[in-house]
Parts: sequence; structure tokens; C-alpha cells
Amino acid sequence: MNKIPDIASLEKVFFDEVLDLTTKISDEWPNIEQVGAGKTICLLFWEPSTRTKLSFEHAAKKLGFNVLDFSPENSSLKKGESFEDTILTLLAMQVDGFIIRHPEDNISKKITSMLPENVFYINAGDGNYAHPTQAMLDVYTMKEKFDDLSSLKLTILGDVNHSRVIPSQLELLKKYSSKDINFLGPESLISKNFSPSYSEVSEDFLVDRDILYILRIQKERFKDDDGIDETQFIENFQVNEKFLKNTGFKGFLMHPGPMNIGAEITRDIAHSKNSLVLRQVENGLYLRAALLSLIL
Repeated sequence: MNKIPDIASLEKVFFDEVLDLTTKISDEWPNIEQVGAGKTICLLFWEPSTRTKLSFEHAAKKLGFNVLDFSPENSSLKKGESFEDTILTLLAMQVDGFIIRHPEDNISKKITSMLPENVFYINAGDGNYAHPTQAMLDVYTMKEKFDDLSSLKLTILGDVNHSRVIPSQLELLKKYSSKDINFLGPESLISKNFSPSYSEVSEDFLVDRDILYILRIQKERFKDDDGIDETQFIENFQVNEKFLKNTGFKGFLMHPGPMNIGAEITRDIAHSKNSLVLRQVENGLYLRAALLSLIL
């Protein structure tokens, strides 16, 4: 398997292998095998990224890959070259694999069909469609705390509609038989596709939940008819000391980043002892190294 466009098209046995190798790489870091020596990987990020891009770059270099960092803003795309011709040009330069983030929904399927069989590809996020490696690192982080994910109690809070992480995460959790998942936030940010969902926070509402997965409001993906009263959102759903006390939540906090401190979460809670946010970032490095090792 050398094309990773999404979660749904891959088998659970593959994810088991990725998660097992992630643990091995975590234990052996930084002295990991340079399986990428002599090969070239190209990072193509049409959208801003800190965690995904830098962890892929760091992992690839640690594995011995030559890394090309393609910047759309400083390329011939600005002169009218098409996306397809850009990919063909890079293939002609003997690139062995691509990691691509793109704003277009579902473009990962098109990319997969364009690339030769021997060239690997990892979707680093495409529009609102998928973000498979974020889902993998999230599930790995969850498994560190709750090995049997079938009994996990997970609440996802915030802007579910505009998250490309959540569809991928739900697909992967389904493969691990996780069923107790609910959603919390304003009705305008959680469509009927996500169920059960709740738009009001009551006393002790989260008292039995294991993980609260928090999402920022992703205004950059809003359509014309989307909207949210941010002041109201902060008042009702911001994860702060008052929110935790009222809901009775005592589990672990996760967030895919970037966090908007002072909006969906306060700084003290984001960096509290129950926060797994930086552990997610660290695990992202190990997991992406594992994935690159397996898809060569």
C-alpha cells in the first residue's frame, strides 16, 4: 500500500501495522533506520501548516530522504501552469513520493489516479474531505490511554461541519469498533449527519466521558450561508475551568491544532495535566515516520 488518500479505502490490518511501528519508532527515536536513503520526497502544501508539514519534513529527513519543499506561491503556478502539469514536471525530476495538502475537496482521489504505481502519496489534508494522518495520530494517542477503543467514550466539541479531521477520525475509530461518540456545539456547526449531537451544556453532562476532542471555528472554510456568533460560542462552549466544573469532565483533552487560545479553549486548560495536545504533536512525528517507512 503506497497511496494514502483517505481512511475508508484502507484495511484495519494496515493501521495495526502503522500503530505498532509508531511505538517502535517512538522507543528508538532518534536512532531510527534510514530507510529513505537515496529517495526524494516532495512536500506540496497549498494551505498553511505547522504540525503536519514540519513533522513530515522532520520525519523524512530523519529517515534519510532528500526533501523538496514546493511552495505554490513561488512556483510556475503563478504563471498559469496547471496543477496536473506541476505534478508531471515533478515526476520528470524523479521524485519518489508526494505529501500534498490542497484546498479542493476530494482532490486526493484525482492525485492517486494521476501518479504511477511506483510513486507513493500521502494526503496531508484536502479541503473538507480527509486528513488521514491526523486521524491516525489521534487514534494512536487515544490507544495510549485506552487500549480497548471499543469501550471509549468520546465527545467532539466545536466546528464539526468544517473539519476534515473528523470524517477521517470517525472512519478509523469505526475500524476499532468505537461506538460511543457524540457531538457538542452550536447547531449551526454540527449538521444532522453527526449524531447524537447536543447544543446545550447541562450540569454533569460530560461526567462519564473519557476524551473531549476540541475543534476551533474554521472560518476559512465557511460558505456564504455559514455563520456563528463567536461571543455566544465562547460563553456557552469555551473549555475553561467553569465549563469543566459545570460538566463534571475529568477525562483527557485533545485538539488537532492550531488552537485559538481564548476562543474554544483557555491557555491554562490547554496546557493542564489532562491535556494531550502536545503529546498528539509528538506522536504525529513518530507516526508519520512510521507511515513513510511502510509505504516505500
